[in-house]
Amino acid sequence: MKNNLFWKTMEGLRPLPNVAQLLGWKLVKHEQRTREIFVEFDASSALTKPVGKIQGGMLTAMLDDCMGPAIYALLEQHEIALTTKMATCFLRPASPGRITGIGKMQRRCGDTCYTRGELKDSMGRTLATATARYKIIDLAPRNPVEA
Repeated sequence: MKNNLFWKTMEGLRPLPNVAQLLGWKLVKHEQRTREIFVEFDASSALTKPVGKIQGGMLTAMLDDCMGPAIYALLEQHEIALTTKMATCFLRPASPGRITGIGKMQRRCGDTCYTRGELKDSMGRTLATATARYKIIDLAPRNPVEA
């Protein structure tokens, strides 16, 4: 699995996705055994609303960028994951600066994965949580069916 899109990106063989760059995404560690990923975001003031707090859609994108990589780290080389359903709960306002994220793949059932995610501020307070469902798409070329 270390030869998949995620790990090639982490090794610098592929560019970091634009959205990850915008969010200030950085891998801290991946725990294969627990299927968890730990990341940091350097949330800039470009992500804020007029009141100076991080916009909720940006926090949702951060959660997606915790949960998605938790799946991508475990996928085969020819698989990708698409978010099909996501529910976010906002618990407190987020300020620009370092935000930590944890994503966990809870289970995979065929071509469907279920995840949960959490964002925390620099004081360890939970900012937002989410659960999501992802569809796994197999991009491997198929042999034509004999007619």
